[in-house]
Amino acid sequence: MQKNSNHSSWADYLDEFKPAARRSSALAVARDRLIATARGVLKQPLVRRVYRFEDIGRHRTWLDGRARPLKEPMHSIFALAMSDHGTNQLLSAELPTVAAAARLTGDRRLVQRVHDQLHEMASWSPLQRPGWCAYGDRLPPDGKDGNWLATGTGVRAIADTLEILGRDTLPPATVARLDQLLAAEIVSIVDDWTAKRPWFIYGNAPFTNQWVLPTEGLIRACLVLGRDRHTVAYEQGVANLFAHLNFHGSQGAFEEGIHYADFTLQSLMSVARAMALAGDRRAIDHPFLRHFPLWALHHFQPGGFVINAFDAFGAARGNRALMKNTFALAAVSLASRDALWAMDHLTDGPDDSVAGLVSRIMVRRTLSPPKLFAAYARAARINWRSSWDAKATGIWVRGGDRFDSHDHQDRGHVNVILQGIPVFIEAGTPAYHNPRLSGDYASGRGHNVLQLGNQPPLKKGSVPVVPAGWQKIRAVAPITVHRLTARGGDLVVDGTAGYDGLKRWRRQVTWTLGQVEVDDTVQLANAQPQVVLFRWHLGLTRNPRMVIEKNGVCVRWPGIQVSMAADSPLDIAIEPMPDHTLCYRKWDDQRPDHLHACLVVKTASPVKHCRITTLAQLTR
Repeated sequence: MQKNSNHSSWADYLDEFKPAARRSSALAVARDRLIATARGVLKQPLVRRVYRFEDIGRHRTWLDGRARPLKEPMHSIFALAMSDHGTNQLLSAELPTVAAAARLTGDRRLVQRVHDQLHEMASWSPLQRPGWCAYGDRLPPDGKDGNWLATGTGVRAIADTLEILGRDTLPPATVARLDQLLAAEIVSIVDDWTAKRPWFIYGNAPFTNQWVLPTEGLIRACLVLGRDRHTVAYEQGVANLFAHLNFHGSQGAFEEGIHYADFTLQSLMSVARAMALAGDRRAIDHPFLRHFPLWALHHFQPGGFVINAFDAFGAARGNRALMKNTFALAAVSLASRDALWAMDHLTDGPDDSVAGLVSRIMVRRTLSPPKLFAAYARAARINWRSSWDAKATGIWVRGGDRFDSHDHQDRGHVNVILQGIPVFIEAGTPAYHNPRLSGDYASGRGHNVLQLGNQPPLKKGSVPVVPAGWQKIRAVAPITVHRLTARGGDLVVDGTAGYDGLKRWRRQVTWTLGQVEVDDTVQLANAQPQVVLFRWHLGLTRNPRMVIEKNGVCVRWPGIQVSMAADSPLDIAIEPMPDHTLCYRKWDDQRPDHLHACLVVKTASPVKHCRITTLAQLTR
């Protein structure tokens, strides 16, 4: 495919990479790794669609653990629909990799594997079967919940692979079946928006990842079959796309946290690059996409940590692979210098994907470190670090926006790393089927925030029941920044709206390179006193040394001291709590949850108001 609008096709990029790899041993090593990965796929069976619950797990399919407790027929309907999500997401990476290796080597076995897998995929119509919303134990009366995530990743797998190898290299019968499948997807996706079928359409939620993936499928299917032949459907897709991009605004911040941003931006960049290649730059020049790489790299904190607000899953210390492919896509698709710098300095370098391979030949001599911090209004968060050194100081503070999604009860959370030492952390996010998710991770128990009273979060089946005194999801918690400089910051979070019966919770956070002070003022709205409780999740697995004082406590461990003082007597204890922050755990890890120490600070008796000051500082 020819160059257009300063973009090249994947095929052209790979053809450019070939001679470069002959001149560079480092590029040759990267090329050989991708080829070895592709040849490893030859040792595995084809990915095939399964049609019975008992077959999930065969043919490299995936079982969503949330299906296990469901009753039939939702048990099977949900599991099979989610297996489509798993297989298509797998192939969106695997098929282009094998196709790229085939183009680089001319190996007929690799070409044949692509043919065989595409021939199998051509029978998967629709790419996303109904039932993905059946986790709520119900479906619409007609059994249709619309196109979903597998729609976008499935079309991407087909479109990228055709772009790499070319339609002419495939058997005509396979091409005809793929064209038929893509045409049916276009009709189905347009019908979803016309009928307002899925929840995110009739609920008008363009911000969600679920809005984006079917939109990607619509636009890319139109581009494969010919934009001029599907003009109305293409423009419907572009309108959908801009509803999403415009909602997020110009700062590049994503409302669903870094995990869903990672997933969704791969979709957005895929479709924006394909549009630009066809001469339509409307998406790729949008300010949200231009600024997204900076927001993403601002999640990297000192000491190997990552900001893990929201359902962040793999955003934990030790996961060096996080965002590698997204940064590679941003470097190639958006020509982002920030993404290129982040890939080289914040991860272990480019990954072995097609985008990672191509990013290795991009010019780096003019790269400079991005700015270190920012206040993100729509994301309702302050991301700050003192330098790009691993032993820098890093602070992030969470507010709350009414459009937050996949969020936790974390309004007002303060996270602290002092010169590379984790002091205050949050619990993070395990897999969705983890039985402790709602009670110990997503609730206020998993964050350094206020609780009124002693009542624990309750569960009714799999649905958390939040009693009075616990923070409400999607409550607005504005952040007022008084100072944000390279030497520190001063801000106030107002968490009042998150609680019933609360007149005021004002949290002031001030910090320098060596210490952080958090001043909490709590005042109840009625005459009924309450126990005021705060948790401080500590960045260590063993209990620290604790000295109880009259109206406070002093906690010490190597290099760190945390002291607390209050205008009311306090009861203080240390409890073990689970986390996916200190130790990276894959979603399917079957070991018991990793544990860390959590400092529980509460007033000794019910009060109408109180003030507690927490000071964390270096001692070395």
